Amino acid sequence: MQTSNRSEKDAIGRAGFLANLRPGGFDALIFSAKASISAVLAFLCYQALDLPGAAWAPVSALIVTQPTLHPSLRASLYRLAANIVGVSIGALAARFVASPMVCLAVGVLLTGLVCHFTHLDDGLRAAYAAVVIVILGNERNAFAGSIDRVLAVIIGCLSALLVGVIFHFLFFMRRTPANSASSNNE
Repeated sequence: MQTSNRSEKDAIGRAGFLANLRPGGFDALIFSAKASISAVLAFLCYQALDLPGAAWAPVSALIVTQPTLHPSLRASLYRLAANIVGVSIGALAARFVASPMVCLAVGVLLTGLVCHFTHLDDGLRAAYAAVVIVILGNERNAFAGSIDRVLAVIIGCLSALLVGVIFHFLFFMRRTPANSASSNNE
């Protein structure tokens, strides 16, 4: 019986060691769960539309998922606006510039300038990626590929926001009163 007791204590000790190995483990679990659920939800929603490029919906969801709600909302709005700029410029460049390399250079250059002057600097990398995907994608019609890309981004961002709101109310709203009560006691 002592062996059984000892192995239970050893298991508890190992679990305690793993739990204390790195602080913030619960927050990491919550953030990873939000990211996972957002990605799956975005993929399922986009897949239901039966459009090509379903990978971009979960990618968008993962990129805009943040530990708290406010930065997720901000990141979603910037990513969405920047993608619209990127796919629009990419589609126009693909329509009017024959050489793919010149088209890519012009598309990236114009996208950077438009994002700068419209204060979308935080979404610039997403806009650049959109230009590259639209210009170098294998779509015969750059405008159709652009619309698919924007839909994927919208679905990904909305999925991440929905999951973020749900998690905010499930986990963070419950923590707020306790945190404020403990800070009042100090």
